Amino acid sequence: MTANTAFLQAAADDMDSADVKTLLKTAYDHQQHGRYEESREVYDKATAQLGKTSPPNAEQNLKLQRGLIELDRLTGKSRAALQRVEAAIKQAPEVPLLHAIGAQLYYESGDYEQAHQYVRRALALDADQPLAHLIQAHLLTDAGKIDEANEGYRWFVRYYNRAQPEDAETLLLIGEGATQYARWNSVSQIFTFVINTVCPDVLKADPLAWQAAYLSGSILQEKYNRPQAADEFTAALKINPQAAEVYVALAYAFIEGHEFDEAGKMIERALEINPRLLDALLTRCDLELINGQVHQALKTAQSAVNINARSQLVLARLAACYLLLDGVPEREALAELFTVSDDAEPRADASRFTKLTTELLKHNPKPGYFLYELAQLMEMKRRFVFAEFAYLKTISLMPQLSGPKSSLGMLYMQMGKTDLALQTLDEAFKSDPYHVRVSNMRKVLGVLESYGAIVTDHFVIRYDSRADAILGQYMADYLEEIYPELVAQFGYEPPGKTQFEIYHDAKGLSAHQWFSARMIGLPWIQTIGASTGAVVALTSPTAMKEPFNWASVLKHELVHVFTLQQTKYKIPHWFTEALAVRSEGSARPQRFNQLLVKRVPQGEIYSLEELDGVFVRPKSSDNWNFAYCQSLLCADFMVEEFGADALKKLLTSYQNQRSTEAAVKECFQISLEEFEKRYHAYLKKITASLKGYQTESSRSFSELKKAYEADKEDLNLAGEYAANLLQHRKKQEARELAQSVLSKDPAQSQAALTIARLELLSEDLPAVLAIMQPALKAKTDDVEVLELAGKILLKQKQYPEALTIYEAAHKKYPYQTEWLQGLAIIYRQLKDEQKQKEALLKLVHLDPADVDSMLELMYLYQSEGDLKQTLHWGQAALQIDVLDPDTHECLGETALKLKQPELAIREFRVLLLLDAKNSQARYLLANTLFESGKKQEAETELDLLLKQNPEHAAGRKLKEKL
Repeated sequence: MTANTAFLQAAADDMDSADVKTLLKTAYDHQQHGRYEESREVYDKATAQLGKTSPPNAEQNLKLQRGLIELDRLTGKSRAALQRVEAAIKQAPEVPLLHAIGAQLYYESGDYEQAHQYVRRALALDADQPLAHLIQAHLLTDAGKIDEANEGYRWFVRYYNRAQPEDAETLLLIGEGATQYARWNSVSQIFTFVINTVCPDVLKADPLAWQAAYLSGSILQEKYNRPQAADEFTAALKINPQAAEVYVALAYAFIEGHEFDEAGKMIERALEINPRLLDALLTRCDLELINGQVHQALKTAQSAVNINARSQLVLARLAACYLLLDGVPEREALAELFTVSDDAEPRADASRFTKLTTELLKHNPKPGYFLYELAQLMEMKRRFVFAEFAYLKTISLMPQLSGPKSSLGMLYMQMGKTDLALQTLDEAFKSDPYHVRVSNMRKVLGVLESYGAIVTDHFVIRYDSRADAILGQYMADYLEEIYPELVAQFGYEPPGKTQFEIYHDAKGLSAHQWFSARMIGLPWIQTIGASTGAVVALTSPTAMKEPFNWASVLKHELVHVFTLQQTKYKIPHWFTEALAVRSEGSARPQRFNQLLVKRVPQGEIYSLEELDGVFVRPKSSDNWNFAYCQSLLCADFMVEEFGADALKKLLTSYQNQRSTEAAVKECFQISLEEFEKRYHAYLKKITASLKGYQTESSRSFSELKKAYEADKEDLNLAGEYAANLLQHRKKQEARELAQSVLSKDPAQSQAALTIARLELLSEDLPAVLAIMQPALKAKTDDVEVLELAGKILLKQKQYPEALTIYEAAHKKYPYQTEWLQGLAIIYRQLKDEQKQKEALLKLVHLDPADVDSMLELMYLYQSEGDLKQTLHWGQAALQIDVLDPDTHECLGETALKLKQPELAIREFRVLLLLDAKNSQARYLLANTLFESGKKQEAETELDLLLKQNPEHAAGRKLKEKL
């Protein structure tokens, strides 16, 4: 070979080598950006190029094999990845990294024995191989060798300090291992170091390393720092929009935020990218459990078992499904299960849960992660006793974990064990000061500690003693008043005292924020009251802008306490809500009726299984309200169809741990399918009775226009189109069309309404009424026409004319409150007190928060001298506005007339708390105390009165008597 030939050959070799290097770089770039198919194509070209060199460049070949294996991992081709790594090891058995990758792949597939062998080989070749050390620590954890595993994770901290590595791959492994060490040993500064130093250094070394943003986001998410976590996940997806792991993390965030539909989308996105991504399947299983789809969750868990049958996280989901389907063992049986010897065999008739757990304990005597995950799942399904046992067992087996301590503290809050909660959460906070929910809950406990307490025979009421001392006492009395009724109704009495916590504004946060933090550790929850089954919390009505009937809320939540405890939390969400809403004793809310009219004719009815899911994952407030509506009507249907004892029968079946399908069969001797068929027919019957509720047109504006243009002679269609033109601000066109319709049919309601609304702009009320007269004379059923005409007549004080419209409309549409409100005004003006009372009584039945109508009834009955009814409606009004001094004054005076001095004393005392300068009230209080033989208390009040008003004649006279 000549010198020139040698030179040319060397140049060609360099070119081939350079081409492979470029190809590998390009393939890696595609891979990190999520262009997986393109990446594989380029890797194939690199493979062909390397095949042309003899021998192939070892470094480049290793990069090629690593890239292809990772590509297989990222896209769910785990078997291909294993085959590839084994082939690569045969070619280069001396490369420790390949053995470490083999260990990782076998570990992820649940073959822990093979994973152990590969770890040993990797570390024999390189004692500092980071991936091998990480898998080794994981394997030790899954074998229950916690102290050794802890040292394994500690190695990463020491290695970083000793070697100061700078390459991205090693730094990521250090971040993962060191973070685990930090979790186990409460070294919070390591979390900060990983987020602020290690992850940025990874991106400095490799700007394409999306895994760094994913790691920091996962740590932040773990600490419930959602905004920063979301930023990190967004950054990861900006680099790699196909990063399946990130979509799973986002799904978890959506679940935490109760955005379950969005969570489902994220899970499906992840599984499209990687069908064998274990975390995606586990999160899907969790979502199915949340939705009450236990059988489907079991199928998903079994799919996860096919990927890794040894994973503690997989087995926890499987165990949760078994417990929910087969029943939860008693605490004694659970304790015995975890104290048997390692070689014990379960009995042949043992439950699936017992068999699974016994097998797991053979391999891992300290399955902390299994118990921790299982505890969280069972807590989510309100199996609090099991969850408490599992958390405590986790803490005893793996005290290194801070998560179980945090969760146990939160669980104790759910169970109303605030003393234990405070102690546990303080310990958890020391271990993990970055945990937002723990921090929030400790603040809640701080607020609770400052609260006053009223202890009765069956309740403990915690309240803000400065803002809600009056409310707290009235609530306590009301709860004791309704307690015997509920005991008789359910044939059950909760053990111990139930705690009610009333949250008010404090420390710059609203009452509702404190209530939300109390229930979920985060600052927002949809309701104003909630029950865990052991404790009830609610936002103080005295801190709300919109009034609500706190007595109805208390009764509703107390029913949950009864039914959840009675059935050991087995009762479905829809049924406990049905019983709770029904207990309130009010008419169906207007919103329920509107939703029935809107949805039932369209066939938009939830099945009973779907109802449970809607309560925890409503897409909208309408969905949430309709779930309550359907639940209530299902209870009404059962009473009508199967008798007065139907609800008690079904509750007993749930108490006996029956599924809904079995309970329906047992109670009513029909299948669940037949039950739902009859129930849906009942809904249609109820809906057919509801008249006058406006529904959205099924046609869009463009469809309506097309229909009108196709048949311009249809006056009703033309009137509807004219009204829609006005809604779209096409005023002139609307006017012209409406006038054209009215020239042919003056009584066409929608055309009349269109012109009337246009005339309203000039406030020519007589002209508006004149336009609508033909429709009114024709006795139109158009609610909008009736409503507008009625309001104008009221405004013009034409009460007799308005009466005709409002009485007719109420007769047609008895469930709508607007007609009753108008009638109450008209009867008041016409001095027809009897009919005024009738309208007001109907109003408060339809709207239990209508305090104005209650007060009006109180004063009407007072003027008639009906003292009992005066007292009744005054007390009802206090259940909405407990701080109204006029109501307390009326009640105090009424109690005196009814010869109820103790009630009068109470009302006057409350009145003076609200209005200390009310001399007449103080005199009446002093006099009532005197006549009740409480001379010293009377003298105290009298001294205050005469200090305020020395010339008070009656007071001075009473002073002489004393």
